Amino acid sequence: MDGSPFKLATLAKADGRPFVAVVLDDEAVDLAAADIAYRSGGRRGALSTTASVAGLLENWDANFAVLQEIVAFLAKEGLRPGAAKIASLKALPPVTRPGKMFYAAQNFQEHVDEMIRAGMTPASGPKFTGEKSTTVPYLFLKAPSSLAGAFDDIAIPRGMKKIDWEAEIALAIGKAGKRIKAERALEHVAGFMTTNDVSCRDLQIRSDRPALRSDWLGGKSHDNFAPMGPFLVPRAFVPDHMNLFIRLTVNGEVRQNGNTSQFIFTPEEQIEYASNILTIMTGDIFSCGTCGGVGQGANTFLKPGDVMETEVEGLGKMRNKFVAEAS
Repeated sequence: MDGSPFKLATLAKADGRPFVAVVLDDEAVDLAAADIAYRSGGRRGALSTTASVAGLLENWDANFAVLQEIVAFLAKEGLRPGAAKIASLKALPPVTRPGKMFYAAQNFQEHVDEMIRAGMTPASGPKFTGEKSTTVPYLFLKAPSSLAGAFDDIAIPRGMKKIDWEAEIALAIGKAGKRIKAERALEHVAGFMTTNDVSCRDLQIRSDRPALRSDWLGGKSHDNFAPMGPFLVPRAFVPDHMNLFIRLTVNGEVRQNGNTSQFIFTPEEQIEYASNILTIMTGDIFSCGTCGGVGQGANTFLKPGDVMETEVEGLGKMRNKFVAEAS
C-alpha cells in the first residue's frame, strides 16, 4: 500500500449542512476545500464528486487514487483546509442512502450457541449448529431508513421491552457485480465501518404467526436501529479484515468481545452468495454478523438511559444512548 492512511466521513456542521471529510488524526478536512487547493496547482487528477461518499464510491478505484494524491499534497504543503476537530461536528452514517443493506444472521459459533439456548430456533426440525459444510450464508435485508449516526440517540419503540445489541463490522461496495466469486470479492469492496444491528426481540419471533418464524421487519428495521460509522476506512488501509476485534460495552461493562477471525462465513462468501441472487450495486452495505454476548443470551436488554459503545479495531468507536420514544 502506498500513501498515508486516511478515513472518510460524512459530517455536519452547526448549521446542519453535511459535507464529506478526509479524516486525518483527530481532524476532519473538508474534502471540497482540499480538492480546490489540490487542483489550484494545475494537477490533473480529479475526483468525480466531493458531494457525498456514495458519489465517490461510484468510481471508487479512480477516486481512491486521487484521494491518495490529495492527502499526499496536503501533507507536503502542510495544509488542512476547512479543518475542524471531529468532536465538534455531528457524525452521520458515512454512506447516507445505500440501496441495499444485507445482514448476516448467526455467523459466529458463540452467537449460534447462545441463540439455541435462548430458544430463538425452531423447537422441532433440523437446527443450524454452525456446521458450514451443510449450509450457505443466511442474509436478510434491513431498511436503509434505519441508519443512524455513530453518536445518535436511539429511541426504544413504544411498548417494547427486549431491545438488544449486535456489534458488527460492515463493508461498503465500491464496484457493482453479479455472480462474484469469493476469491475476487474484495475487489468490489471500497472500505469497512463499525456498525450495530440493534434488534427488537419482542417482535423478531411472531407468536401470532409461529410457522413463519423470524419477522425481520419488526425485529430489525425500526428508526435508528442501524448506527454506523463514524468512519469509512478504505480497504487498502485495513491490512487484515479477518483479524479485527469487535467489542461492545453497555454502561461501561463489556458484553461482547469477539474477533472477525471467528466468522463462520467470510464477508467474501457472503458477497458471493448474495450476488448469485441479485446484482450487488455500488453503495450497498454488508453487515457481516455479530459475535457472542448479545442480550438475548442472558435475557438482559437495553432500557432508557443505557449507553452502548461499539468498536471494531481500527474502524472507530460509536456511542449511542437509548431513550424513550417521544409521545
